[in-house]
Amino acid sequence: MNSLEKLKRLTGEKTKAPEKPSSKQVQIDELRRRIDTVISRRPDRHQSASEKKFDADQINLSEIVPGEETENDHGRFFLASEVVRGSSRHGHRNIRETFGLDMKAAALLANEPSIAYLNSSDALFLDTETTGLAGGTGTMAFLIGLGWFEDGQFHIRQILARDFGEEKAALAYLSEIAGQKKFLVTFNGKAFDVNLLTARFILNRLRSDLSSLPHLDLLHPSRRILGHRLENSRLATLEAEVLGVEREDDIPGWEIPQRYFDWLRHRDGRLLASIFKHNRLDVISMASLTAHLTEILTAQELMQNVHAADYLAAARLLLKRHDACGVEKILNMFDNRRRNEISVVSKKELSFLYKRNGRWQEAAQIWQELVTAMPADYATISELAKWLEHHARDYLQAKILVQKALNQCDTLSEKETKSLLHRLRRLNDKLKTAR
Repeated sequence: MNSLEKLKRLTGEKTKAPEKPSSKQVQIDELRRRIDTVISRRPDRHQSASEKKFDADQINLSEIVPGEETENDHGRFFLASEVVRGSSRHGHRNIRETFGLDMKAAALLANEPSIAYLNSSDALFLDTETTGLAGGTGTMAFLIGLGWFEDGQFHIRQILARDFGEEKAALAYLSEIAGQKKFLVTFNGKAFDVNLLTARFILNRLRSDLSSLPHLDLLHPSRRILGHRLENSRLATLEAEVLGVEREDDIPGWEIPQRYFDWLRHRDGRLLASIFKHNRLDVISMASLTAHLTEILTAQELMQNVHAADYLAAARLLLKRHDACGVEKILNMFDNRRRNEISVVSKKELSFLYKRNGRWQEAAQIWQELVTAMPADYATISELAKWLEHHARDYLQAKILVQKALNQCDTLSEKETKSLLHRLRRLNDKLKTAR
């Protein structure tokens, strides 16, 4: 099959029966003619009615999004700027309630000790919108949303590369802003945003210290502290279930890349307006979520939409970070009244936290309650038996507890039964010695 026949296949033309060989020049001329025909096929022949409307009734981006063209040494880009007042509402709280973060708590969330010595005004909140969700060198961050606290207000900058040629100028501006801040706050930024931007800096031969900044990625502490009661740990879910933010007509993330490619063809501002709105809300929500998580970690009571189990999950995180004082502060919140208000599962978790913190009497009190509510729960039976044997020295009560569990619990595994029988023999020996 010669080149002409291959080209006919690509263009969908029917292949005729072989003709007499023609001269080489005639074949070349025919190839050129057909290539010109393929190239001249313009996309607008296949445009939908809505796409044709964008071409006929185009609206400039600056008429919809409050911003302007900006220029630096590397070229031009579009920059949208906004100052959100502290009195503005975002879900359950005013923006001003996100100021003045507890930096020690922020450092514990990030597992970055250096953040404890910084101020909340040193934070740079960052979120990107990209040409693809899989990452890789072929993916570009065409919109970069930034936010920071300054003079009692929340400042937002949204950097748009209106086409691929404006990427270098956009990245240079990002580097300039990042150079003024001392740590990053993102949502899934460690796995995606920062790696992607670092690759784009390298491809554009630009230097950036973005990846070297201390980094609080909110996804991981959100999963640890709030994930136990949520369907998933996506930012949109956290907004709705925890922060009280209700988005109206929000563009789904999977649609954003195609919307940008449509913008490249039609240059109609309406195609990007909802992406700017989506990105803006992401940036503000990160600030609100940071405040929410730090307040749980510092055991501030009477917070809206905080479950008791959230505090227990925070205590587990503090244990992992070796912050005994923080754990103790959370445990002090759970007096008898509050313990009665939490679920059986949460009570069990609380008892183990008491145990790890050396508060044996309070742990034992919960175990005794749980044995009544969960008579077949091996972990609770075992812990109470240990306490009776080793701390209370009440061998008889420990024996009665273990014997009752062996007689009544038919759900015990072979390993659990073996463990209780071993404990029962040891208790019998201790009772004989005591007599």
